Amino acid sequence: MNLRNIATTILLIITTLPAASGQPLPRWELGIGVGGLNLPYYRGSDIYRNYATPFPYITYRSERLNIDRSGIQGHLFQSQRIKLDLSMAAGIPVSSDGDSPRAGMPDLDPTVELGPSLELNLWHHTHQRQSFWLKLPLRSAHSVGRNGIFKQRGWSFSPHLEYTIRSAKYNDWKASLSVGPLYANSDYHNYFYEVTSTYVTENRGEYRATSGYSGSRSTLSVRKQLTDKLRLGLFARFDTLNNAVFEESPLVTTKRYRALGFALIWMFSQSDETVELP
Repeated sequence: MNLRNIATTILLIITTLPAASGQPLPRWELGIGVGGLNLPYYRGSDIYRNYATPFPYITYRSERLNIDRSGIQGHLFQSQRIKLDLSMAAGIPVSSDGDSPRAGMPDLDPTVELGPSLELNLWHHTHQRQSFWLKLPLRSAHSVGRNGIFKQRGWSFSPHLEYTIRSAKYNDWKASLSVGPLYANSDYHNYFYEVTSTYVTENRGEYRATSGYSGSRSTLSVRKQLTDKLRLGLFARFDTLNNAVFEESPLVTTKRYRALGFALIWMFSQSDETVELP
């Protein structure tokens, strides 16, 4: 697997942790971090791998665009109760060597998903220390080849409820729990689970998936300010693939998915100018 692709994907995944909001924050920050992941090749694979990499960390905040520990977010529309943002997700490259169920099949390139997310604030506590959101991200998925060429791989929809709580002390810690189902079209499912006649073996039959339900997901993430310069982010994700439309694929060897990760970031420079996040 391409090390640069893995490092880039880890950065996209591991920095998708809750950012503070409604508080004055530096317009830009510079830092360096190290991130690690323990996760399977893909949802439905029982082969787990560990990944770790250092990465540069750059934060920029404005009224319309944020680049920070939440990834890249574009604020398209916002009121007190409704937001329309841009959302992003990513997936690691998948090797087809060894005794993997994909042995002899083409490797899978890393994926990047991007699209709008309609977000509804269902409830919030005084001073917004606690909040409860319904988020409806619809994303277009693209694989990223070694030559840097993007290829469209379908669509995903992951509606979820998200509860967030933060410390009373300014920017000290924050935790979020989200739960919801996953859906995708046939192109998306078949990128991971299709077996064409070319790759049929004695233990791997031909298979093509349909559009529909992709399972459900629960994610817990925590952010902690350790010192003025040092920040820690942790996340744990648990999925079930029971009754997913692709569960009969010979490439699905387990109906449980677990992903664990961390990011430790040292910030060494920041702007004097501050902004308040939407």
